[in-house]
Amino acid sequence: MRVNTQGLVGQVLRFGVVGVANTVMGVGATMAAFHLLGWGPLPANGAGYAAGFVFSYVMHRFFTFRSAAPAARSLPRYAMVLGTGYLANLVVLYALLGLEVAFLWAQIAAMVTFSALVFAGSRAFAFSDAR
Repeated sequence: MRVNTQGLVGQVLRFGVVGVANTVMGVGATMAAFHLLGWGPLPANGAGYAAGFVFSYVMHRFFTFRSAAPAARSLPRYAMVLGTGYLANLVVLYALLGLEVAFLWAQIAAMVTFSALVFAGSRAFAFSDAR
């Protein structure tokens, strides 16, 4: 069976690949800032997230969604999508912890929520070639 990598399935697969690569790169940037540059934990963490934001934006724009949308439009939209996804992540996490769901399961549900919203928002809003 051959998978159509041009449509939605291909975008989902590429989104997952970028997510894994972004996690590895972000952790690497964080550890490099901490161990090699001697930065404290919070600045190093911020550096990792900043590097991850840039990496994920570029990869999703050109690889995952193959968007021709101009950066002046797609970059702020992508930032809004990530911010919305993170807020939803926190809402789900706090709600489930309030219901005394085990942290591991609450975190998994929050991560799935974040990923689904970021994929949908990136596809329909941030990297949509339609104005």
